[in-house]
Amino acid sequence: MAAPRSCSTLLFEAMSRSAHLWSIGDESHQIIEQFSPLNPLAEADSNRVTAEVLEGEMGGELGRSLRRAFTLNLRDRNGARPPAEGTVRLLEKTPKNALRIPFLAALYPDALFIHLVRDPKENIASMIDAWRSRRFVTYPSIGTANGPWSLLLPPGWRDRLEAPLEEVAAFQWQAANQHILDDLAAIPRERRCTLNASELLADPRAVAERLCRFIDIPMDEEFASGLMQPLPLSMYTLHAPRPDKWRRHGGALQRVWPRIAPLIDRLNASLDAGTPALDAAGPPPDAVVASPDEAERHHDPHSEMGDVGRNSPCPCGSGRRFKACHGRLT
Repeated sequence: MAAPRSCSTLLFEAMSRSAHLWSIGDESHQIIEQFSPLNPLAEADSNRVTAEVLEGEMGGELGRSLRRAFTLNLRDRNGARPPAEGTVRLLEKTPKNALRIPFLAALYPDALFIHLVRDPKENIASMIDAWRSRRFVTYPSIGTANGPWSLLLPPGWRDRLEAPLEEVAAFQWQAANQHILDDLAAIPRERRCTLNASELLADPRAVAERLCRFIDIPMDEEFASGLMQPLPLSMYTLHAPRPDKWRRHGGALQRVWPRIAPLIDRLNASLDAGTPALDAAGPPPDAVVASPDEAERHHDPHSEMGDVGRNSPCPCGSGRRFKACHGRLT
């Protein structure tokens, strides 16, 4: 369970190398949202789903159908199907699941929940990049001032259609982590744990060992050997990581920080013993100064602007409409 762009794909890809875990190989958008009660373009209002949808005869059939859909797509690390008899442990990672914990807990009563958190400056900055890349569009038919809707769709999304991009990203980050905290409070303590993405990047072997103990599975030799070196970039990495990459969005982060700061304190209070705390200090004043590569992009009307609407915020980060900034220059 994690907000989008929290390094959850990196964790998923690392853990999917275990011989004792099965997965569908990727995120489960299509498997889950093929069912109308779970699809915000059909019967659902957002990605928020609770256990109520599983009540009654129709809900029972929905649960059986969804479990069957997952089972039919399960594969191990070598692509093999699970055994016909017995049970297996499903490894599932989809950021929208941050809004579905009560539903998933009812669907799989023995589910274990891993809450992955990431430094909010890095996390929200990466979400801004994801929106601008147009590679993470989830609902093309939902138009916004920032292009088609990307990433998860929390309750209240209609109120953000014309909001600045940093406000939308902060809203998504806040909604994801708020619902995770609220919903996990109803889950027995032994069925949940919390990780900081910084732990995964610093020592993936130690994180994997900790999670194997939590899941109660052994760490096989092949799995362990793959964690001896730095983890490769995940399939959804946009840009090669570098220290303080978030600084090019420093001004935007400063504008939303007062809104998200209280949740950072609550997240830190929820961390497991020994888990590094999130940095609750806001972006420093010097973070509003654009890095050299960002400054060069701002003055280059032919840089990677993508397909931007005339009235959308300019991707350069100036805060002006595209038609009054790089759109005017072109």
